[in-house]
Amino acid sequence: MRSGVIPRFAVIAVAAAVLFASGATAAWLWWEAEAPSSLAPAKPANAATVSYREFFDQRTVSLQIESAEDSRLESPVAGRVTATVCSPGAVIESGSVIAAIDGRPLVALATTPPLWRDLRAGDHGDDVRALQKELARLGYPTTADGKVGERTLDAVAALFEHAGDAAYEQGTVEVARIVWLPAESVTVGECEASIGETVEARGVLASVAGAITRVSADEPNVGVVPGQRTLTVDSITIPVDESWSVSDPGALGSLAVAPSVVRQSKTASSEPDAEGGGILRGTLALTDPVDVGIVPPAAVYSIRGTGGCVAAGQKALRVTIVGSQLGQTYVLFEAGERPETVELSESRRLSCS
Repeated sequence: MRSGVIPRFAVIAVAAAVLFASGATAAWLWWEAEAPSSLAPAKPANAATVSYREFFDQRTVSLQIESAEDSRLESPVAGRVTATVCSPGAVIESGSVIAAIDGRPLVALATTPPLWRDLRAGDHGDDVRALQKELARLGYPTTADGKVGERTLDAVAALFEHAGDAAYEQGTVEVARIVWLPAESVTVGECEASIGETVEARGVLASVAGAITRVSADEPNVGVVPGQRTLTVDSITIPVDESWSVSDPGALGSLAVAPSVVRQSKTASSEPDAEGGGILRGTLALTDPVDVGIVPPAAVYSIRGTGGCVAAGQKALRVTIVGSQLGQTYVLFEAGERPETVELSESRRLSCS
């Protein structure tokens, strides 16, 4: 009996020793092991590098269009309409043939004031100067001196020759061959005289939408980077003034042919539809971009409106906040300041008065 008890006791003792050793080892490892550096908590950064980029301050704006009253294109002579280019929505350019009466072409011309008399060599006045300016704009060599001379008569003859008027009387500017346009380019609303119809002198050939006189952004210009700006509608870009408006006739003429503007001019109502489809939009941007610094939001302090400060080394720099995106803040530094880093720790912020 005794010989069987001893081995069983020995087995139990050995097992207990093993368990004790394992527990002691585990306890030692638990107390002594350190976490890998990759798992250690990150130390807070005290500074951040400033990167720079070109900034155009692009912003989408709603536009308001002001137009002159609708007008009528009148035939200067009576007769039968034998040709016409009129169709609703068609664009008629100054210098082009708009129609033919009894086989003779009528040329559209945009002059201010309208031509009201036949002109001959030696005649002078504001109407002569207006004719000369438009001829020069169309590419015919003449000088806007307000007096009818040989160069003016030659330019008019070239204009009518290009129009196909073989019966034009050289040496006279016949007002009966000219249809006055209220702008360099007009869009037809309705056609009033079809081919074959007879019209009276000053009879209506077509009605046209009033020319655009002003375009302005329907947005308050606050919190923007100072500088000259451009307005882009579709693929057409034109300059705007300090009030974000356009009134220059040449620029308005370019804008008038933008597809979005043409579509809106054909809309019967100026009220926007349920999806905002009646609202004309464009993009304003700086003509010349500025360099802005890109910093973490935490770097900017003492913020009031769009102004604030950043700490760079031993200096507090004033900045203007011009935008933010994806956790980054775009700031405009004062002239001559271009720090490489900015402080993030509140303890390192300097007074910014």
